[in-house]
Amino acid sequence: MIRILIYLISFLYILVGSGCSMFAFGGSMAQAHEDQKLIEKYAEYDLKGKTVAVVIDTDLSVHYEHPGISNLIAEAIAGRIAKFGEEVKVVHPGAVAQWQFETPQWSAMPTTEITKSLNADCVIFIDLQEYRLTPPGNQWLWEGECSATIGIIEANSYEQDGYEETFLVTVNFPTRPSVLSHEEAKESDIERGLLAEFIKQTSWLFYRHIEPKHPDRYRPELDA
Repeated sequence: MIRILIYLISFLYILVGSGCSMFAFGGSMAQAHEDQKLIEKYAEYDLKGKTVAVVIDTDLSVHYEHPGISNLIAEAIAGRIAKFGEEVKVVHPGAVAQWQFETPQWSAMPTTEITKSLNADCVIFIDLQEYRLTPPGNQWLWEGECSATIGIIEANSYEQDGYEETFLVTVNFPTRPSVLSHEEAKESDIERGLLAEFIKQTSWLFYRHIEPKHPDRYRPELDA
């Protein structure tokens, strides 16, 4: 009788333990599912029916250390808006770059004059303030950051100078708190990842899209 009682107690213990494991496993699965959720978001700023130009101004130190990065960013954002924007006409980024080169005083012009000069209804002005691949003072780790203020200039604005609306976009790659040493990743990989994330986050402001519900926990490789 005592032996049977011991068996029963052992069996109940196993059941309870298994139940706890099952609950823990179920909780982990639910959390993983939540982390991978994608949601639809509408544009933060509607460009429908407008002719749009993308203009970028870059801090001199960034321009010196990363020549050509400005044009690459402007071209990529203009391209995504042209592809995914609803009824949006985009001024060719090559024409915008040529205009900036031939108009050295453009940054001192009233904002409404910029739109007129580019024959655009709206100008997306990217003020690129930060672009780096390593943390300040430490060249041995990869910790990329790209930050810019995105100002919207409307041709029909009541204000002669100023933005209709502004957005701050700051991205990091690898996603914090992760950092990588030079032995763990190549410079080209860090730059490619940083640029892709900044271009995506900036262009998403202007058209309907699908994005992670929890970008800090989302793992894109799981959906590949």
